[in-house]
Amino acid sequence: MKMTMRNVCGALLGLSLAACGPALEEEQGTSQQEASLEAGCTALSSSISSHSCLHSNNPADHLPVTSTSGLTGSTPSINTSHMQYDVTLPAGATGTVKFRPATAGSWAFFRTQGNTITVKNGATTLSPALTHSVSVSGCGLVTVTVYDLTSTTTDYQVDLGTASGNLVGVVAERVEDYRVRYYQDADNDAWGNSSVSVLTACVPPAGYITQRYDCNDANASINPSATEITGNSVDENCNGSLTN
Repeated sequence: MKMTMRNVCGALLGLSLAACGPALEEEQGTSQQEASLEAGCTALSSSISSHSCLHSNNPADHLPVTSTSGLTGSTPSINTSHMQYDVTLPAGATGTVKFRPATAGSWAFFRTQGNTITVKNGATTLSPALTHSVSVSGCGLVTVTVYDLTSTTTDYQVDLGTASGNLVGVVAERVEDYRVRYYQDADNDAWGNSSVSVLTACVPPAGYITQRYDCNDANASINPSATEITGNSVDENCNGSLTN
């Protein structure tokens, strides 16, 4: 019965998630929400990439803007998440837009071309935390670069390098909003150890999965989907009972 109620609750939670909202993580604290991209992250997970592709593929989520040559009083902003800004660049040259994050954290700038991106805070050029290609079937986004942006009152200068056709689509999403908790599956039975986990928006470490509740992660024959064998003093199906 415990597993039945747990599965029902999980299904109800899944149905309640909004299309533009990340999965809620009940164990996520404030300090985790505001943390920078974790060390050892080599690529973002499919959750944020696929979400960004949804907006890139939806014409209703596109906003056209014309960049300027350098930062000027008319430089446009690309502040809104869940949108693709179609940025027109100066012919054969770098174009500038502005970005002010609504929340501090790591921000991923997905782009429809492999052109360069440089983010500046005043005279200071920021170093990217991560850059890699994007490979999502049917998606026009091809590359992403992540920057740790700590100020919500700063208009960061975003310089976009030359691009074919002088046009590039940009989708900005906050990485922390797409964190998922993964659980260690040491015995490879497709059930993770609830006590050993990582919370990340990056590709998880090898041997970590999203399904938990394994009560003995050292024995692949013991997990919530196993058949209970009565009379052996072992809770094979992890439901807290030795008789069912």
